Amino acid sequence: MIDAQAERLRARVAAAGIAPVAAAPQVVAAPRLARTVAVASGKGGVGKSTVALGIAMAAAERGVRTALVDADLGMANLDLLCGVRPDRTVADWLGGRAQLTQCFVTVAPRLWLLPGASGMSRMADLLPPQRARLVEGLARVSQHVQLLVIDLGAGIGAGTLDIACAADRLLLVATPEPTSMADAYGFAKACVRHGRRGGWACAATMANGRDDGERALERLAGTARRHLGIEFERVGIVAHDASVPQAVRARVPLLVHAPSSPAARAIRAIESRLAGQGDSEARDGGFLVSLAARMGMQFGQSAAAAAAGIAALGGIVTR
Repeated sequence: MIDAQAERLRARVAAAGIAPVAAAPQVVAAPRLARTVAVASGKGGVGKSTVALGIAMAAAERGVRTALVDADLGMANLDLLCGVRPDRTVADWLGGRAQLTQCFVTVAPRLWLLPGASGMSRMADLLPPQRARLVEGLARVSQHVQLLVIDLGAGIGAGTLDIACAADRLLLVATPEPTSMADAYGFAKACVRHGRRGGWACAATMANGRDDGERALERLAGTARRHLGIEFERVGIVAHDASVPQAVRARVPLLVHAPSSPAARAIRAIESRLAGQGDSEARDGGFLVSLAARMGMQFGQSAAAAAAGIAALGGIVTR
């Protein structure tokens, strides 16, 4: 059934008049490193993965080469939302059973998914060789795409916080429900204690209209400002929209299933605000330097050293 759904998704993309692309990111000259957006929620069930997928697809629609990474090593679901069944996942790569490019799945033109794994141990439990492989692989991908969207797993495990605190931008997704707001604040608090300072953004989902979402974001931003000393950029509100659960059940990305729906338009607006001038800014490898340091590795501390370090690793394929 999933294979049939994947075939229907490919047919719908083709019907939109978009030419097919290769099955994995191509090795091309890329003097700049990808900017990174990590998407977190503190808890599950708030539509975080739908937002992460939508942001990645909206960027790809604008012509941005984008890699979407499912960083949930225990309860991955982005492959289901995309309607694809990967032959290999991040678990095969981290375990040394597959090359990195063998694990990528094409979702749409200029958009590739690195699927997560279900039932694998938490990222915090990765062994040193697996952590080294993770950093090296992300370095290679960052050299050949323009944007990395990383969908973080729920909770505040050490590995999740490492990526959240290293990313160029951290987007916290929450619903107006008090429990979701509390969990989002708790995640932000953990990130501050873990060393994150700037680059904060927040978005509301499942809101009962714009006013409901704006009030929720104001509460979250105000509490974070008073108690954590950080400033959130409020990037958007995704109100209740029947198209969202319909797309999930159909296992088709929202922006393909209902491209003109209010939710799809709201997510495109979020992506646009997150991008800002980011598409034209040179990347100095700060994400990789920070992530490597947090995971106990050494990496170059300047743009030249970072680029040289990545080049020394070889092409995009890692064994």
